[in-house]
Amino acid sequence: MNQIIRLKAVPKESNLYSAMEKIGNQQHYRKNEIIYIQDDEADTFYLLKSGRVRLFFTAVNGNELTVKILGAGQIFGDASYFSHTPRATSASAMTDVELLSVDMQSLLPYLTQHPSLIAELLNLMSQTIRLLSIQVYSMAFLSADKKVAHLLVQLGTYFKDKESDARYSIDYTHQELAELIGIARVTTTKELKRFEEHGWISLAYRHIQVLDETALKEYLLS
Repeated sequence: MNQIIRLKAVPKESNLYSAMEKIGNQQHYRKNEIIYIQDDEADTFYLLKSGRVRLFFTAVNGNELTVKILGAGQIFGDASYFSHTPRATSASAMTDVELLSVDMQSLLPYLTQHPSLIAELLNLMSQTIRLLSIQVYSMAFLSADKKVAHLLVQLGTYFKDKESDARYSIDYTHQELAELIGIARVTTTKELKRFEEHGWISLAYRHIQVLDETALKEYLLS
């Protein structure tokens, strides 16, 4: 199940983006500010216009597990909103962010006029479910080295200029990568350095350059 899932952003030229931009309430959050808390009532969902947002679980003892890092053009908070359940995760701003909060009452007239928007929403939600399924599989069954390789390839979704690019830059810290796959930072660093020795990536401060995505994919399938 070493599959690569491309989680698509909502294109700015799409009808869905246009509708959400017209009806959404624009909000700004500074780096490290909380957008919502796990178990909060879900009265809106969000479109991220710029910046990065972290979704994470918080245990009773205060430990956190990052489940997703979102980039511009992505929707979040929709699962809890549409299922009328409390927030399953917390969301915080990793950078300064600009987003739109949307509620169904405002969106419904657009869905009525443009039924294709419903298909767009369902497609985005199904991609999220699929991506989380792959992530759970990775955490449960892949070895630490392949977890790191898998994540580097998945992050190409956010950091590539074009999907066909074999090279791209990731401005995540080793700690952020470790939190996303649930392993120790020192283990993550060890595997990254090993990949660097193979010539697959190049490491710098708060910066990872993927030099050979094909080699990482082949390693995943080995």
